[in-house]
Amino acid sequence: MNKFVNDVLNYMRDDFRSYPTRFCAEVFAWVCSVISAVMFAVTAPDIPIVPLYIIFISGCVSSAWSCYTRKSFGLLANAVFLVVIDTTGLIRMLINH
Repeated sequence: MNKFVNDVLNYMRDDFRSYPTRFCAEVFAWVCSVISAVMFAVTAPDIPIVPLYIIFISGCVSSAWSCYTRKSFGLLANAVFLVVIDTTGLIRMLINH
């Protein structure tokens, strides 16, 4: 195994050991992001917008909490901003349809 892969695996192990809940929340956020991107790509142009919004917002909320516990302001601000934008869009869509 090369040094980079070994370093990444050690980082992941140490991160999990230091705060398992946050590690799982970050993995959940990552999975939500990937699922959202795949759903968007596979279903375009007829995107199932409500499930997509719910998955994406869930991942962003999880990411925001993770960023908060890491004291990462830039990523926290980004995640919160995405939650606000997408929740607003979802509410508008549900009200108007």
